[in-house]
Parts: sequence; C-alpha cells; structure tokens
Amino acid sequence: MSYNLADLPKEEREKVDVDLHASGVAYKERYGMPFNFREIEALIPISLREYFKQRVDFYRSNPYRLGKLPHVANEK
Repeated sequence: MSYNLADLPKEEREKVDVDLHASGVAYKERYGMPFNFREIEALIPISLREYFKQRVDFYRSNPYRLGKLPHVANEK
C-alpha cells in the first residue's frame, strides 16, 4: 500500500482534505482557539458538506483521536 496521497483518486483526496479541516475544527474548539466555522465550511465543496459535519461530530466525540489523553498519575 502506498502512503502517497497524490496517488489517490481526486474524490479520495478531497475526502482527506475535508477530514483534515474537520479535525482542525474540533482541535480548535477543544483548546479554545479562535476560528470561524462558517468560513471553514465555505471552503468545503457542497457535495461533501454533510460528510464534513459527520467528521466534525466524530472528532468532537473522540478526544483520543486528537492526541488528548486523560491525566495519568505519575508512579514513583
């Protein structure tokens, strides 16, 4: 399997881009960073907006996907 995204079909590359935007929205929300959801949504092709909303919901509900782990007590 190749990891070169340029080798993917155009539709799959667009989905990867939409997923990246969705994870960025959830990340910025989680850490209180400023952003404009409407501006980001306007960048998404109309045919993929529902997919974008689904992915945003996914990342909002899965903090482990964003690298935020629960605090673990240090053992000595």
